[in-house]
Amino acid sequence: MLHVATVHWRDDRWIEPQRRYLERHVEQPFRIWADLEGVEAPPGAFHHVQDLAATKTFENGIFSHTEKLNALATTIAAEAAPDDVLLFLDGDAFPIASVDAALAEALARVPLVAVRRDENLDDEQPHPSFCATTVGYWADLRGDWNPGYTWKNAAGKGVTDAGGNLLGLLRERGDEWQPLLRTNRVNLRPLWFGVYGDLAYHHGAGFRGGLCRRDREAIGRVPEPPRDPAPDASLAERAAWHVRARKWAWIDKRPVVRRERETLRRNKELSDRIYAELRRDTDFWRRV
Repeated sequence: MLHVATVHWRDDRWIEPQRRYLERHVEQPFRIWADLEGVEAPPGAFHHVQDLAATKTFENGIFSHTEKLNALATTIAAEAAPDDVLLFLDGDAFPIASVDAALAEALARVPLVAVRRDENLDDEQPHPSFCATTVGYWADLRGDWNPGYTWKNAAGKGVTDAGGNLLGLLRERGDEWQPLLRTNRVNLRPLWFGVYGDLAYHHGAGFRGGLCRRDREAIGRVPEPPRDPAPDASLAERAAWHVRARKWAWIDKRPVVRRERETLRRNKELSDRIYAELRRDTDFWRRV
C-alpha cells in the first residue's frame, strides 16, 4: 500500500490533476491523506481530510505547511503497516512516470528518496515536493519537515527551509538518501516547473505565486533608506536629507521595484500557461 500525504492551501485547482496523475502512474493500491485549508474536498477525492489551521487557538497557532505534513504522517502511521510506502507530495506536484518499480528499487538501497533542488542556490535538503520512504522508517527517524538545521548556500549565506530538520536527522544518524535531481529538457525557469529524475513534476509556488530565492538574488534588494534627520536638525540638514531620500527613491528603490513587478508578471503568465498545458496533455513536462 502507498500512502500519499499532501497539502492544498486556499486553491482547489490542483486537486483534480494531482489525483489524475497519481491514478495514471501508481499501480498499487494507494490512499491520499490531505490537509485542506480554505478548500472544499470533492467527494471521494481523498481517503482522509483534515484542516489543522481550523484548530487555531491562542496557545496553538496556525500550522505551517511542514507541520501539516508532519501531522499527516503521524495520522498515517496509526493506520498503516510499517513497510507501507509513505509519499509526501506538495499540492502542486505529482508523478509523471510509473512510481512503483522506481520507488521499490530506490528504497531497497536507501531508506529515503526525495527531490533535492541543487538549482536553488545549492539547496542540500530533501524537499517535500516529492519524497518517499516507509512508514516504519519515518516513525523510527522521528521525521520532521520543519526548517531549522542550516547550511551555507551558493550565495555564501546560512539558510534553512522545509526539510532542514530532516536533513539534520539523516546526517546525525549517518543515513544515506537518494536525491532526485532536476532533469528538465528546456528549463523555462531556473527553479519552478521542475522535472526531477524524470519521475516527478513540481510546479512551484502553485498556491502563492510570487518570487523564489533565485528571483530575489537576480532582482537585488532595495538598500536601506537614508536615516531620518534628528529632531533638532537644521533647515540645511533637513534639505540635504530630502535630496538623499529622493535619490534613494528614484535611483536605488525604483529600479528594483520595476524588476520585481516585471518578474512577477512573467512568472504568472508562464505559470498559467503551463497549468493549462498540464490539464490537456500528460506529456507537457517534456516541454518545460
